[in-house]
Amino acid sequence: MRVESIDVTLRIALLIGSLAYLFMILFLLKKKRLTVRYSIIWILSGIVFLVFAICPYIVLVLRDLLKMEMPVNVVFTLVIGFILLLLLSLSSTVSVMNEKIKQLTQSQAILEKRVREMEQQQAAQTDVDVNLR
Repeated sequence: MRVESIDVTLRIALLIGSLAYLFMILFLLKKKRLTVRYSIIWILSGIVFLVFAICPYIVLVLRDLLKMEMPVNVVFTLVIGFILLLLLSLSSTVSVMNEKIKQLTQSQAILEKRVREMEQQQAAQTDVDVNLR
């Protein structure tokens, strides 16, 4: 394992970026623009980046384990992996919601048809009552 340190500028950028990222997640959560379900995933990712910024040795160990040339490549690889997992999760959620919307649309169409039929029956009944008088 190569013993070296990550550039101070990169560490500071990672630290500031991680804190800004966590602040944005908490802000969106407070404004109810992000659900708790998804905020947990985002907060965990922010904490991971914060740990990387505070303890860069972890990134160096991962770099050596993954046999990568630069520590930044490890961070980018983890970010890309996280994004792919998040996209898979969101695609799954969208698929489920799409099916629910389809079922709701079909149920609503059935209810509209029933209402129309009941209105026609009521109108026919009213016509019969008027003719009998």
